[in-house]
Amino acid sequence: MGTTPHHRRRGCRFDRLRDLFDADSRGETIGYGPGADNMRQAFAAVREKAEALRASGKAQRGDILVEHGLLKRTRLSIRFGKLNHCTLDDHNPVGAKCLEDAVVPPGHRGPLIDRCQPARCTNSIIAPEHLPIWQAEHASLTKLRSLPALPANRKALIDHQIRDVENALAKAREQ
Repeated sequence: MGTTPHHRRRGCRFDRLRDLFDADSRGETIGYGPGADNMRQAFAAVREKAEALRASGKAQRGDILVEHGLLKRTRLSIRFGKLNHCTLDDHNPVGAKCLEDAVVPPGHRGPLIDRCQPARCTNSIIAPEHLPIWQAEHASLTKLRSLPALPANRKALIDHQIRDVENALAKAREQ
């Protein structure tokens, strides 16, 4: 059962989720934006449930495996990405910018990755490891914008992209 590529990916996904949970438990920043806020609340609920189990004697004190077991049973939707992590819940896709005004293919579940708008989506987590990419994108777009031969419509498009990147970076500065 645990040897198929699907199960290995799911195990790896849980390992990454557990790493985020452990970092949050240590008080480290797991990310920025509404998606990160929602994930922190879910993690806090897992810790509270674990503490209730310990208080009732149903679990041993200090055993992190209790929290990891609860985390594994909690249905947390997260897709790890290079520019952001997506917390879109397939059963409740409220706030998913990628699905707004989109034609969703029959049978498709989850986000439409090619329409992802990390800086604008309420399901997006801009994690600390994503910041260098966003900063490099800002520098690249700013340099491109300064070219004198760019037509006005291209400059306007770049200005729009720069605003999106600045919105993503602002989330990190706000916290």
